[in-house]
Amino acid sequence: MPPTSVIAGPIVAGWQIRERRTALLLLAPSVLYLIALVIYPTVYSLWLAFQNYTLYRPDMVSFSGLDNFSDLLDSEVFGQSFRVTCLFSLFAVSLELAIGLGVAVLLDRRMTGIGLLRTLLIVPVLISPVGMGLTFRYILAPTYGLLTYLFHTAGIPTADWMASTTWSLPAVILVDVWQWTPFVTLILLSAIQSVSTEVTEAAELDGLTEWQKLTRIVLPLIRPVLAVVVLIRLIDSIRVFDLVFVLTRGGPGTSSEVLSVLSYITGFTEGDMGSAAAMAWVTVAFLNILVFFFLRVLSKTGA
Repeated sequence: MPPTSVIAGPIVAGWQIRERRTALLLLAPSVLYLIALVIYPTVYSLWLAFQNYTLYRPDMVSFSGLDNFSDLLDSEVFGQSFRVTCLFSLFAVSLELAIGLGVAVLLDRRMTGIGLLRTLLIVPVLISPVGMGLTFRYILAPTYGLLTYLFHTAGIPTADWMASTTWSLPAVILVDVWQWTPFVTLILLSAIQSVSTEVTEAAELDGLTEWQKLTRIVLPLIRPVLAVVVLIRLIDSIRVFDLVFVLTRGGPGTSSEVLSVLSYITGFTEGDMGSAAAMAWVTVAFLNILVFFFLRVLSKTGA
């Protein structure tokens, strides 16, 4: 009779093979989803960026090399869109961080109904950007909008916010701040409440005011969380599309035309898919460079 180990060996090997097959079968849907919706579109868009490809004449495709990228450097429209994107990101993220931090500090105390208030804060984040954009199109409407009515009631001059080259971008920034400030608030509130009470009590015993305790104790301790929040919102604001498209479609003119909207118009309205893909990859490159330097600065400051 053969030893037990000789018999058990093939059984264990067969069991391991079946486990691997089962694991591969379970992973297959996720892998196929990743290939279909992430990897293939990414590779295809990179191929498009080096082609003369017209959406309305797909039979006339030719290799263009770096022409699509060089044309962007000479394009005034692309330069204007790049400036609009930077302005939108700068003001939106700055306001969200400042307001979110202020509200988080106010909520970091015991009061009646604080739990309900924190729950209600997350509601704007749960609304899709398209839904938020449509809602604010009615709120900011020049004739029947709620904001227009309130301004008229208070005797404050109003404007056609979405049709004004002066106010269209600030209006979009306002809506973005409205939607994403609660997200910043909740993250920073969690960070503030994670600070040890022993540290804050020691600061109070040393005679520090609330402002000194915030700037000298709390903010340095939650700096890594602040950095992560800024990074997340910076990435989202640079690649924003749906909110701007629903509210203004980049107009009037190019006053609120961010890079993603310009890429969409170039590709799906004008049909120049090669330039649109090149524009998207320039945006990706810019975003990665920005994140790289951002992380370098944070690492040097010890965040």
